[in-house]
Amino acid sequence: MSGWRPIAIVAAASFAVCLGTLGLAAASGMPTEELGHLGQLLLPALLVASVVTAIAARRQAAAERERLAEEQRRDLLIAVSHDLRTPLAGLRAAAEAIDDRVVDDRETLLRYVAEMRSAVDSLVALVDDLFELTQIDAGAILAGNERARLADVIGTAVATCDPEALGKGLAVETALNGAGDAACSPRLTRVVQNLLQNAIRHTPPDGTVRVEARVLPGGIELAVEDDGEGIAPEALDRVFEPFWRGDSSRAGAGSGLGLALAKRIVDALGGEITVESLPTGSRFAVLLPGDS
Repeated sequence: MSGWRPIAIVAAASFAVCLGTLGLAAASGMPTEELGHLGQLLLPALLVASVVTAIAARRQAAAERERLAEEQRRDLLIAVSHDLRTPLAGLRAAAEAIDDRVVDDRETLLRYVAEMRSAVDSLVALVDDLFELTQIDAGAILAGNERARLADVIGTAVATCDPEALGKGLAVETALNGAGDAACSPRLTRVVQNLLQNAIRHTPPDGTVRVEARVLPGGIELAVEDDGEGIAPEALDRVFEPFWRGDSSRAGAGSGLGLALAKRIVDALGGEITVESLPTGSRFAVLLPGDS
């Protein structure tokens, strides 16, 4: 792509020379008729220079997009490798301990097996999320015109997350505000679930997570709010990046893809997802058009 840069420079220079020639001719008092003939002579060169400059600009923009895509792929591979290392290391350590007969009682053996199962669950969740992310990016996973009631979507997501919330002593409150019968894509269930899981992880014990929905002119809004630690202002623009967790306290929380998946799904549905940090937590809001 960089081979177009010299051509673009020459084309731009040619364009400038042609315009400069016309300008000098006009300034020198050249008769209008002769000036018109000169313009006709220079017109092909102007057109060619303009077309070449436009093509070169498009090629350069494509090269920049390709560079950014490659950079994102590299960052993703690094992040995936990092997130695979921890559960794999745990699996290996537990397996070696069992194989070396370090474990000599049933209670310890069961604990090692539970740790291995937890590591496998983490790996499966990561692989599943990566697969879904690639499917969404390929535009395949949202095919179809299935519709669901918003109340059912929220209810399913809350039921899925309830055990984790109860384990921390959290209350999950819902307020549909008359939006329960609104039609939406069943894929919104995964969005609500991921937002709820994120809120539950970052809400201290005995706190509250709230899910609200309301009908707006031309669409619906769904919000998940928590009583957690909030989000630093400089982090608000990065929370939807794959594998970005903000700080060490969030390391190991989930696959690191939950919010990225939520954003991809909302984008594919033609909606918008935003986040704001509150004095007592954070609020994620999803705005979807009425036909989503």
